[in-house]
Amino acid sequence: MALQDPQAEPSMEEILASIRRIISEDEAAPAAAPVLELSTPAAEAPLAAPEPPPARAAPPPAEPRQSEAIVSQPVVTQAAGSFTRLAGSLRLTDTHGQTVEGVVRELLQPMLREWLEQNLPALVEAKVEAELDRISRLAR
Repeated sequence: MALQDPQAEPSMEEILASIRRIISEDEAAPAAAPVLELSTPAAEAPLAAPEPPPARAAPPPAEPRQSEAIVSQPVVTQAAGSFTRLAGSLRLTDTHGQTVEGVVRELLQPMLREWLEQNLPALVEAKVEAELDRISRLAR
């Protein structure tokens, strides 16, 4: 492997001189916009270069003309009011997070209790008699 000639590589002084030259060239070039000092109040700050015009925003959607609308605004308002009233009447419970299953259970529980109180004794009596008859037939 051949050794490189030390004269071919730039010395540290040459590298630093090159960096200083680049920095001085950058300082000599005019700045695109004045630098705002943080210690300068905004009212006293130099006026910046004119700002480019803002990017064009998408045009707002065109409102339908009266001839294009299917229904008039008073009809829309009345329908919306009716839907709001319907939604209020459909509120099943004041409990937050209540499911439909929970609401059905709450509504059915009193009805089921009443039915069981009226019919359970007779049902149990009939099933007990049927089982006693079955057992007595097997014993014969």
